[in-house]
Amino acid sequence: MDIIVSHLPYLGYSIINMKDLPKQYGIEIFAEYGNNYYWKYHLAELMNGRTGKLSVHGPFCQINLASKECNWNDVLETYKLSYDICNQYNAVHCVCHPHGPMPDYEGFVLEDGQKLALERVVILNEIAKSEGVELLVENMPFPELVFQQDDFVKYFASVEDINFLIDIGHAMLHGWDISKLLSDLGTRIRAYHVHENFGDADSHLKVGEGPLDWNQFFLDYKQNSPNARLVLEYMYGPMDSIIENIALVESYL
Repeated sequence: MDIIVSHLPYLGYSIINMKDLPKQYGIEIFAEYGNNYYWKYHLAELMNGRTGKLSVHGPFCQINLASKECNWNDVLETYKLSYDICNQYNAVHCVCHPHGPMPDYEGFVLEDGQKLALERVVILNEIAKSEGVELLVENMPFPELVFQQDDFVKYFASVEDINFLIDIGHAMLHGWDISKLLSDLGTRIRAYHVHENFGDADSHLKVGEGPLDWNQFFLDYKQNSPNARLVLEYMYGPMDSIIENIALVESYL
């Protein structure tokens, strides 16, 4: 089991603060928030001597795989850049958002959007596999979901070589049955985004700052996906508070 800390609180130049994260913990980066020079400079420093793993959050800005208005060539190009980062820096996975906000163009049909998103995720996954990258499909936080829980499992689990990153905060936001979700997907859950909220906003609170029963979550975790990575995707630091929270997470484990 790997504990990884998202660089969400440290976008831009403030990523330098992640050097204070103890070396046994990994780092997840948002690939599209920096150019090649940015990552070459910062990852050389951040990963030097680090035994914790690197993971990559794939692109999602202005990308909606469920929409026919999404420029597919642009998607392929920007995912290729993310896969290149994965290979250059030995990342353990790349996160995929299967859709954006509910498309609102005239004539949109939900089932068509679901099928289009699945078709595109399958292609992205095939490209990832050909390049030695593990692509993980994440559940979304948007007010209207293209894939509610049952459809998320039905569509993506139907493809045998698709694996998952389950975002706990996103599941909470929509009242998903987290225990059932873990049971349904089992070891195909390769990682989690760990954070919580009060059901009113995707606030990315630290473990223990919201209402989730983390004892129950970790019982389900150990039973269904005991080797899955835990990516702490918190909105705020400082780093001292994140390190303190890691100790709480480890106490649950």
